[in-house]
This record gives sequence, structure tokens and C-alpha cells, in this order.
Amino acid sequence: MKKTRFLWWAAPVLAAALALTSCSADSTSGGPESVGPVKISDGGLQGDPILIGSICSCTGPAAASVGHATDVLQAWASWVNDRGGINGHPVKLIAYDDEQNPTTALAVAKKLVEQDKVLAIVGQTSLVSSSWQNYVDSKGIPVIGGQPVDAPFITDPNFFASGTTLPVLMLGEVAQAKQAGAKTLGVYYCAEIPVCEQLPQMLKPMAEQAGLGFSAEKVAIAAPNYIAPCLEFKDKGVDAVFPGVSVEAISRIAASCAQQGYKPIQAPTGVSLQRAWATDPNFEGSIFAGSNALYTDDSIPAIKDFGDALDKYIPGLRGSGDFSAPLLWPWAGGQLFLAAAKAANLSPSSTSADAIKGLRALREETLDGLAPPLTFPEGQPGFPLCYFTGNTKGGVFHSANGGKPTCIDQATAAALMKALTPS
Repeated sequence: MKKTRFLWWAAPVLAAALALTSCSADSTSGGPESVGPVKISDGGLQGDPILIGSICSCTGPAAASVGHATDVLQAWASWVNDRGGINGHPVKLIAYDDEQNPTTALAVAKKLVEQDKVLAIVGQTSLVSSSWQNYVDSKGIPVIGGQPVDAPFITDPNFFASGTTLPVLMLGEVAQAKQAGAKTLGVYYCAEIPVCEQLPQMLKPMAEQAGLGFSAEKVAIAAPNYIAPCLEFKDKGVDAVFPGVSVEAISRIAASCAQQGYKPIQAPTGVSLQRAWATDPNFEGSIFAGSNALYTDDSIPAIKDFGDALDKYIPGLRGSGDFSAPLLWPWAGGQLFLAAAKAANLSPSSTSADAIKGLRALREETLDGLAPPLTFPEGQPGFPLCYFTGNTKGGVFHSANGGKPTCIDQATAAALMKALTPS
């Protein structure tokens, strides 16, 4: 299967950004000490199941944020089974932890395909997907949903995103800053990972396109304080900041800046939201753009289904410090698979090619408001042109725009691609 060369240079930035935004979750929110165990249900359905697989970096550096990803996907499978299954058939999940190790990841991908005979890989949260991407492509096994900011979702037609991919998500962050009245956008980016230096290269043309000034500061994540970069941004008139660092550093940078009397608009991505930020005074008034609907907004029916299922099948998770935005990714992937399965009338005897036909048949699919409109043209990766927005007020995360996505037009998309493509 031919891969697109679109935005080829941005792929390492995507991987780095994902690692940064999901490398740790809040552990100070005062939630219960224990979570689960996850409850598994086949819904009493008889007959052979529809087999799906998943790969998660559930242990390793990202464990605190995505460690429960497989549990969430199992909760989705149980929720589906208890509601009659997929076209009357039970769905069975087989999932493996790649430990964020490329060799392990490739090995478990082969196991899913050759031994377990899964129909598709669904809701993946592997941070080393590049190690098994070519293998599953060669076998015709579709990768359906999961972490939408992973690089293959913008470059590989065999990866089907269940949310907004990173280029449009970043454009959404810039647009949010502009709408909030900012004049100059600043980005902090990590000193420890060389590829992080490409993050300003991605955001600068977007800021300029929006008529914003732009500044960037390299920071060491483990620095004892961030007084110097805070004062540098303050002197340059930066009034909105995008943090391209780990979630712990995001909070510490905001605190350091506040101690210097500098409180710019905080604009973290919606994929990195942590529960404690809602009640942190330094994040009051913060803005964000998200790949999917706000994971805590139960006024959105699709999010209420997500929350109710977690409460039933993984008791304690929503009240714990482990409950962060990335846990919506596997659920969204499951819902995308469900939509494709209905479109293709999948059964236990269906093939991976049948699942792909179901995905190609979808048009402007929103998964009942969970995702931006999704369409997957033949031979191309999907490229959703919409993103979700929100803000933090009164100690609570709020959806903006009534929980509906904001969309860019084709002309804006073309300008974005031109700005990001090397001349």
C-alpha cells in the first residue's frame, strides 16, 4: 500500500509531541488509590466472536497516562457486548503491552496477526508504532483509531484516525490563541530531545498565517525553575504560550512564571489535559484544542456513554489521578471500528479487507459527536479538517462551541499544507 509523502518532515515532531503530552499523568488530584479491576462481559452472546487486537505502551515512560488504555478498550468491548454485540456477534479483544520497546512491539504485532488472527488493530496507543507499521501494512491489517497524533495517521492510508491529526490540531491551538485576543504566541520546547527543535518550525508559519507574532524558548524539563525563560517571554510581549514539554513541566513553568508576575494565556493541547489543571489557578482561563470531544463533558451523549461505561466496567478510574484525556483515544478507536463493522455488516468470518471497505464507506462520520467528521478516501489517509475547543473556568474544563467541532475550509487547509511543506 502506497504511503503519502504529505508532511513527511513533520513525522518525528508528531512522535515527540505525543511522547511529551502523554508521558505522565497527574498524581495529586486526591482520587481513590485503586482502580478496577476491569470487568469483562460477553453479553451472554453465543457463537464465534469477532476478533480485534490492540497494542499499548502500557508500561514504560507513558504508563501513568496510557497505562489503562487496554482496560478502556476492554470496557468498550464489554459495553458493546452488553448492548447486543456487533451485528449480533460478540466482540473479543486481544491486547498486548509493547513496553514502549520497538522489538517487543513488532513481536506482539506479528503475534496478533499470525497467531491470534485478528481482523484489525483497534484503538492502539503504542508509542513505537513505526516499528510495526510496515509489517501490518504488508499483511493488509488495518489500524483503526487510537492516538490520532501518531505520525502514521497522517502518512499511511492503512491507519484510520478516529480524531483530528496533529497539523490541524496545532492550527486549532493557534486559532484559539488568536480568538482569545493574543498578539504573540510563544512555545516552550524541550532541550533533552533534539527533534523537539522542530516544533517551533511547525508552529511559526501557523502563527504568522494567523497574524500573530511568534517566539520560542528551549527549556530543560528537569530545571529547578524557569525564571529565565518566563522573563524572556514577558520581555518579548508573549501573551499566550504553547508548552511543548512534559505535563509535569507544564505545571512547573506556569508556577514559575506566576511567581514573576507573568501570567500569559495557557494553551496546552487538549490531548494533554490533566484533572489537576482544572483547579490550578495558573490555568484559570486556559484554552485548548482537542482531537476529540472533551473527555469530561458528560453533556455530550457520546462522552456520557464513555463515562458510564468506565464507571460500570472500571470502577474508580474516572475519580482517579490516572484519568486523563489520552484514555479517550482507545474508546474512540473502538467506536470507529463499530461504525465500520455496521457499514460492512461484519461477522466472525469477515476479512480485514471487509473492515477496510466498511471504513471507506463512511462519510463525514462523527461517532455520535465523539469525533470530527471522518472520511477515508481510497488510497489516502483521512485528514479531518475539524478540531474541538474548550477552556478552563471556575475549576472546571468546559467545551466551547456547544461541544461541536470547529472546521477549517479547503482554502485554509491548502494554505496550511503550503506553510508546512518545504519549498
